[in-house]
Amino acid sequence: MAGVAIERGLSGIGDSMSSEMQIRLFEVTTKDLDDLPDSRGKSVREMLKADHGIEVNSVRVILGYQVKSDISDSDAETLIYDLFADPVIEIGSTGSRMLDDFPILPEAAIQVGFKPGVTDNSGQAGLDGLTTLFPNQSSEKVATFTTYVFWGIPEGITPSELAAILHNPMIERASVAGRDDCSKGAWPLLQFPERPPAIFQEPASMDLEVSDDELIEISEKGLLALNLNEMRAIRDHYRDPTVRADREETGLPPDRPTDAELECLAQTWSEHCSHKIFAARIRHMDKVTGEDSIIDSLFKTHIMQPTLDIQADVDWLLSIFHDNSGVISWNDDWSVCIKAETHNSPSALDPFGGAITGIVGVNRDILGTGLGARPIANTDVFCFGPPDYSGSIPPGLFHPSRVFRGVHSGVRSGGNESGIPTVNGAIVFDERYIGKPLVFCGTVGIMPRLLADGRESHVKTPEPGDVVYMVGGRVGSDGIHGATFSSLELTEESPSSAVQIGDPITQKKMLDMILEARDAGLIQVITDNGAGGLSSSVGEMAELTGGADLDLGTVPLKQAGLSSWEILVSESQERMTVGVRPEDCPDFEALAMLHEVEATAVGSFTDSGAFVVRQGDTPVANLPIHFLFDGCPQLNLESEWQPPVHMPVETPDLDEAGMGAVLGRLLARPNVASKEWWVRSYDHEVMAQSVIKPFGGANHDAPGDAAVIAPLQGGTQGLVISNGIAPRYSDIDAYAMAAASVDEALRNAVCVGVDLDLISGLDNFCWPDPIESSKTPDGRYKLAQLVRANRALDDVCRAYQLPCISGKDSMKNDAMLGGEKISVPPTLLFSLLGNHHDVRKAVSSDFKRPGDAIFLVGQSHQELGASELSFMLRDEGIGGIGGAVPEIDPGRNMSAYRALTVAMRDELVASAHDCSDGGLAVALAECCFGSDSGAAVDITPLWSDCDNLDLWGALFGESLGRILVSISSDDRGAFEASMGGVCCHYIGDVSEGDEILVTRNGEAVLTASMSEMRDSWKGTLHGGGA
Repeated sequence: MAGVAIERGLSGIGDSMSSEMQIRLFEVTTKDLDDLPDSRGKSVREMLKADHGIEVNSVRVILGYQVKSDISDSDAETLIYDLFADPVIEIGSTGSRMLDDFPILPEAAIQVGFKPGVTDNSGQAGLDGLTTLFPNQSSEKVATFTTYVFWGIPEGITPSELAAILHNPMIERASVAGRDDCSKGAWPLLQFPERPPAIFQEPASMDLEVSDDELIEISEKGLLALNLNEMRAIRDHYRDPTVRADREETGLPPDRPTDAELECLAQTWSEHCSHKIFAARIRHMDKVTGEDSIIDSLFKTHIMQPTLDIQADVDWLLSIFHDNSGVISWNDDWSVCIKAETHNSPSALDPFGGAITGIVGVNRDILGTGLGARPIANTDVFCFGPPDYSGSIPPGLFHPSRVFRGVHSGVRSGGNESGIPTVNGAIVFDERYIGKPLVFCGTVGIMPRLLADGRESHVKTPEPGDVVYMVGGRVGSDGIHGATFSSLELTEESPSSAVQIGDPITQKKMLDMILEARDAGLIQVITDNGAGGLSSSVGEMAELTGGADLDLGTVPLKQAGLSSWEILVSESQERMTVGVRPEDCPDFEALAMLHEVEATAVGSFTDSGAFVVRQGDTPVANLPIHFLFDGCPQLNLESEWQPPVHMPVETPDLDEAGMGAVLGRLLARPNVASKEWWVRSYDHEVMAQSVIKPFGGANHDAPGDAAVIAPLQGGTQGLVISNGIAPRYSDIDAYAMAAASVDEALRNAVCVGVDLDLISGLDNFCWPDPIESSKTPDGRYKLAQLVRANRALDDVCRAYQLPCISGKDSMKNDAMLGGEKISVPPTLLFSLLGNHHDVRKAVSSDFKRPGDAIFLVGQSHQELGASELSFMLRDEGIGGIGGAVPEIDPGRNMSAYRALTVAMRDELVASAHDCSDGGLAVALAECCFGSDSGAAVDITPLWSDCDNLDLWGALFGESLGRILVSISSDDRGAFEASMGGVCCHYIGDVSEGDEILVTRNGEAVLTASMSEMRDSWKGTLHGGGA
């Protein structure tokens, strides 16, 4: 490459300023001291052992920085410790390889770095530091890599196998040196990742006057995810004489769309953006009841309408369904909002990048709500294949343990580096998530009810003439086709360009600047650049004013040469689209400059009735607003419900010790086991608002049910955040699955003392493809499952007066790899945001002291269908998952919940913990973990709830509406009086010592050591290390 040299030996070189751009190599590693371990190397060693059974003696990690610049040699020497290395705990070098300095020759060295064009956040941070130290630099670049150095590799393990574990070929390169190379000093060295120049293509037009087969081919080749009727609708639009006449005047092809128009329509009409399945007209048939009915939009019928009906009775539902998140009034001065997003397909391709993009993306949804809200808490729920999965993995997929680590690392980095606490979440395991993991990322935000200029902060106020700004990051080729990609099943050909890597540091600067602009009254409208990029963000806001004019020639680019359609639909991260009045533009730009945030005027809002796109003077697109948002044909689908048949649950005859052993095995199952090792790496204390945290109790290891935060410093009013998810039940009936998810979210919130008169929810659906086709012959059944889940959501939310204020659906969670189709189980995550009157009275899950009385609130029934126990016994070769799935009685449950929360406000409740996976026995053990003590309980009273209850159902059944509580002996009488009229059984007491004892009619039916149960519970998901 002309003008570029790899600089390998700087020692002794003079201080002359080079006129050439040079690439210098800087390396950093931890000092080799007795009390200073290489923590990065230790983590790699532990990961190899825990996930792959590979035990190496030692691993060292070297961080590398390739700096392309024309700084002088002496300046380059100063960068080692001024920028890259911490002189207290690290050593750094330039001009030589650290691999030469190890006293014992390595057996393998593997260097990993990003491919050209992939976002390199550490490289960007290095570049920011470089330009701060040397402001005169203008064309410098920084790229990073990591070198892994190994000693004591087990026989039979090759360096190439280690490299396959350590890098993702979708986005990374690897260079490997084996034993022979190491002996010669032939160390791995990746070339600087020069991005190939993009080749600008003039806007092209697409001839749609072709056969139906050719229309489908255009859609498939272009990754448009448009069906035949949608392609026909687009073709018909361009046959309209009026449309043709208007287009001739603007200089666009009159009878066909440009490539940018077709891409824009594909993004806007994608399943991801327009929710076509939820908007479909469905003929639903039930083979059991004989029902044959028409549902015109599941969304309008079963999600929106219940909320509208509830809205008529309350005054706190401020913004529902039409903004980036749902907004409720929290008190007279503040509103709060909540949103969850999924990032499933990108996380399958690149677990870290997909997940970090998911969490920073949903943070932007909150920032883009109303006129801007501040994110104050994150929540995340993951669904993975089993971490100990030993079956075959189809080509193109990662092992679940690798997906688990990558996704967890991405969400951790995104939240921690943004300064937003992760306060609540869950992890679910099932083999069917091997094809596509489900990565739910949620964020809660807060905003003032009124701005200083009197406007309500949840209401967007754009007007024609407002200037459109793109704020934050630049546009690149990353993230192209992200929205349409998420509307397709995963295949070997899925594009790496659909993957982005979020940069939380850049986004944090933008967030602070945006909120300051909001408070100064400079923002009229705002939304994030997420799915569909500028085509969606500007297009959606154009609907509010009746039009927009966008000039792509003014959009800042990461690399020159991007084509018009690529600029329009790229989903490059850290970008917001903001509308500003012309007279406020100087102040807005000055504020952006103060915060070192790029803000560029790229167009204006109009009332022309069209979304007009150009590149300078060259017309690119002209789409009527009504066609863009209302032109997509409604799907007509058919569903057919026929309940599945499963083998019954079979239970062995066991004595009390045997039942204790069953409890130990249940506690060790990944769905039940402690997630503490993973959760502890999240920062849930930043912002100093956490009250009820993910773990509590005597040893800070008992699991919490819901998060309670106090967002206002010094205030006692709080917010409750909880989740409910029960995908196993959809194997029997998706109605029961959805009902259980809503009840679990509310039950968890009740456990901490939520205000039941101010609760709101999010419905987050992730479904396999429910449209019947040759690829999906069971589409009618999967759609019937969706219908039944929506009906449950409707029924239960109405009964609980729990309105959905926002939601998300992801409807193509299938993977076709190696000729094998893998579909996720139908899954509904229900998230709840509620008020807490006084956080000082919040209740935690852990038993408090020996002698406290234990009560079980709620009824127990013989409901082992699809329980965690049934799956465990089936996996052990005993029976099936049964058919008696937990049924819901929301009226009975709500009466109990209200009585219990009143008792909590009267400070009569010492602890409360919900009964869910594993039933009463698991809940009892977890409460004992919190108090570091045992318990003695008598479950005889449970038979008054259900005549056909057996011991297995009583101990391990997962009947809904049940909460295990403990009460101080001094408060027992008052508590029993307050619970009059609802099902509330006294079953025993917290005890001294280590024994968990369960009896019935005076005979022991389960005995276990609390400490041994805790060891089982903590051992399964320990990620490595001490």
